[in-house]
Amino acid sequence: MYQTLSLFGLRMDMYNTMFFLGLVSVVVLYFCLRKRFGYTGPRTAFYSLFTLVFGFLSAMMTAWIENGLLYAASDGAYDHFENLRNYGIPMFLPVFWLIYCLLCREPFKKLTDLLAPGVYSVMTFVKIGCTLKGCCYGEADPHGIWNEDLGYTTFPVQIYDALSSLLIVIVCLVLIFTFGKKHTGYIYPIGGMLFAFTKGFWETFRVHSTVWEKNYLNTGWTFWQFWMAILFVCSLLWLVLTVVREKKGVPDFDGAVNLRLPRIDIRKAGEALAKISPIRTKNKKQPVHHRKKRK
Repeated sequence: MYQTLSLFGLRMDMYNTMFFLGLVSVVVLYFCLRKRFGYTGPRTAFYSLFTLVFGFLSAMMTAWIENGLLYAASDGAYDHFENLRNYGIPMFLPVFWLIYCLLCREPFKKLTDLLAPGVYSVMTFVKIGCTLKGCCYGEADPHGIWNEDLGYTTFPVQIYDALSSLLIVIVCLVLIFTFGKKHTGYIYPIGGMLFAFTKGFWETFRVHSTVWEKNYLNTGWTFWQFWMAILFVCSLLWLVLTVVREKKGVPDFDGAVNLRLPRIDIRKAGEALAKISPIRTKNKKQPVHHRKKRK
């Protein structure tokens, strides 16, 4: 595979290049969808920046968690540490969006509908980068793709993984312009379930370097299948709660953002506090006015 690319006299790492293009695709998708969601250009730019910053943080958090869990499972023998793990972006990025929406009273379901295609677009470009770099390879396959580091052809598991993520992007876009016009909050959990299922499936064809990755905690699953199972369950619960709330008409956060606190009458509030206050002020006697009797 081509780990580096020479362009205009510059040598670029293909994995980092694909990751950068994935980030660019997020901004492009946001601006293409902004009219559908009724957002202005500056607001869309802010949402793009927010997604990129906290997407990086989500990938860093995932790497920290992965390194710690695999180190603990191997009793300290695991030494293959990563700085970023992109599969955690679909898992942790909605948490940052939820915190933002709670603090700034923004519609969470609407924003996650906008967020969904961009997240899985990043996953598509990342897996293309894995293919070009030759990492995350599959089993030896005479009909596969050439791996420069290994010196033989391997099953193109990264290509199928990238195509699956691209298909999820298309599904999300179709739902946004069809089902999503009348219903909000469904796009992201549906995409999360599809991503968890497809990635968990393709993980069975990927070669893992250590026993702690292949059979995590003796569950029979790889480490990443274990995490995809968690993502699938969380996305399923998210989807079920969204359906139940809509069917029963239960007010949720998106409906509460339009509520306003009742206007407080300062005078009445002061009089109420004066009645229960232990401190009493002396009332001055008011002069009595006598009306003259008419003759």
